[in-house]
Amino acid sequence: MRRSVASSGPVAVLGPLALLSLFLLAGSIPATAAAGLPSADPHARSLLERAAMAPDEVTYQGTQFVSAWTEQGSTGLVVDVVHRAGRGTTVRTAGTATAPAGSSYVPADATAPSLLAGVTTLNLLAQHFDLATGPAGKVAGRPVDVVVATGPGRGTPAARFWLDRDTGLVLRREVYDEAGRTTRASAFVDVTISEAGDDRGVDDADETRHPEASYAWPRPIHSAALAKMRRHGWACPDKLPPSLQLVDARRGGGNYGGIVHLSYSDGLASVSVFQQRGRLQADKLDGYRATTMNGAVIYVRDGVPQRLTWAADGTVYSVVADASALTVGSVVAALPHARDDGGAWNRVERGLNRMASWFNPFG
Repeated sequence: MRRSVASSGPVAVLGPLALLSLFLLAGSIPATAAAGLPSADPHARSLLERAAMAPDEVTYQGTQFVSAWTEQGSTGLVVDVVHRAGRGTTVRTAGTATAPAGSSYVPADATAPSLLAGVTTLNLLAQHFDLATGPAGKVAGRPVDVVVATGPGRGTPAARFWLDRDTGLVLRREVYDEAGRTTRASAFVDVTISEAGDDRGVDDADETRHPEASYAWPRPIHSAALAKMRRHGWACPDKLPPSLQLVDARRGGGNYGGIVHLSYSDGLASVSVFQQRGRLQADKLDGYRATTMNGAVIYVRDGVPQRLTWAADGTVYSVVADASALTVGSVVAALPHARDDGGAWNRVERGLNRMASWFNPFG
């Protein structure tokens, strides 16, 4: 008997999205690039390596503005961030006319990928983008160094990172589309950074208020298990277009048992793909708009980040993306779709709201 799957209501994914602009995973970038591959300026490389380690060493709190621009318009939200080095990050959002106040907590260990096999996200960034330094500046009154990522052969940057000179923290990030237009941006408007090991003056984080966050996706799925799942009809590709690599795969725990969470990244764009056996009830998808792609119905909720959900062959697919419209469209097109689901939109039981509330491409 097939289960039904919930995907209704405002999606509480804003917090972890904000985290994407705050840290990169630890790792090293090769000192030299092979012929034909992107190149990394040594100083830019060292700045990003320092940024990768900063969240494990620096405690901070502050207010951040997060924005996204799409064909449907722009979205901007203000979030309060509290990070305790080595423990986790809490992001709180104030209520608006269209969404209630929210709070998300991401444990530090939730950012450990399960499938990179020695290839870190910094390696992925270096594999797909040229890295160079840009003019220094200030963010929230603090001196920063700037790293610019540019796709090989592109005349305009793909992204810029503003890195705190004292600690290496990412204080500002902008991502651009193929025409050079800003599509996603985040920046601290104020930030307080504590001395190493000193948590005084930092608000209590929400570990105890969000115990689910510690076990929402507790079981990594490794390569052999993924191969078996593919043979049984699960869509678990190693890569998604245009250049996203599978970096993490997990099964849900507790209320999320039976849900598969796949995380893809090219070092810059991040996409989470959730899969669950069951059926979907379209009339419970508050705030979503129906669109058609290659003859298949897809339900989309624009904003920060973008969410898309649909059903095909007894499985509900949900995509949560911090990526350009071109990348999101390529990802969705590459996953299974039903041209005619025969009235399969059925009862909703469990929501994308909490299922994706700890959106994180690395866990």
